[in-house]
Amino acid sequence: MNIEESVWNVIVTSEQTNIQKAGDMVISQILDGFSFHSQWNGGVIFFTLILIVLYMFLLPTPKDHPKFKSIAFAGSMLLILFSVGSPLNLLGRMLFRAHIIQIVVVLLIAAPLLVIGIKTNLLEKMLKNNGVKKVYRFLTHPVFVIILFHGLFILYHVPVVFDWIRTGYFTNYFFLVGLILAAALLWWPIVGPIKQEDKMTFKQKLIYIVVNIVLFVPVTLFLWLSNTELYSVYSDTSQMLAALALCMPFGEEIPPDLLETLLPYPPISEQKNGAIILFISQALIFGLSVIWLYMKKGRK
Repeated sequence: MNIEESVWNVIVTSEQTNIQKAGDMVISQILDGFSFHSQWNGGVIFFTLILIVLYMFLLPTPKDHPKFKSIAFAGSMLLILFSVGSPLNLLGRMLFRAHIIQIVVVLLIAAPLLVIGIKTNLLEKMLKNNGVKKVYRFLTHPVFVIILFHGLFILYHVPVVFDWIRTGYFTNYFFLVGLILAAALLWWPIVGPIKQEDKMTFKQKLIYIVVNIVLFVPVTLFLWLSNTELYSVYSDTSQMLAALALCMPFGEEIPPDLLETLLPYPPISEQKNGAIILFISQALIFGLSVIWLYMKKGRK
């Protein structure tokens, strides 16, 4: 490498760093421009807290119910609140990487904690009915849940579908709830919350985990290899405003002086950053689940 190339690389690196710092400042200023009620979704806060109260005080609790299950459930609710009810949700409307962080937190961390923490005593009683047992076994069958979850996940990230979902109030929350339920079912065979129905062997669960890691690759490669702006909600100001409007309380509008600073990051770079975050996070989390399974096996 000659001197000119070295100098040019230093200049480019310095310029990218300055752009990143400037972008961080812009994002901070944008968030400061939104009210507390815009940054913290009262509906999501109320919903998650109600579910925690129902779980802790109203649902029947078996005598042998371990405390870690209650902690896991409460933790899953708080993570969902953090992901879709905090300022991260606003950032997820402006930065694609923030959207991927939301996805990772909700589907790959909160969902397994939800399954770990679920109270199974009522479900175990219902499973004494053969009809209920057949439905349960179908809904938790590894092949079905893999097709359901990854089918929804891939469909969700098809550009036309993604833009449609993110700019519609009902479509946004409908798909969010659907993905959370599908994610819970995806983790169900790994966690095996009902012992008498946990029929998969350790080896089968390892294969199941590897299959899931591989099935995240198509979306990751799609985001990483694309050299065009995939999602108009991150490149078109009017579309971004429509997506942001879903986070605003009734009667409140986006501050007009923020319109000029709503696109601080290049969409293509954001897509590639999102791909990296998604691939590393899912591989790491599923890897940790293997360690958890191995430790669980050792205790038996």
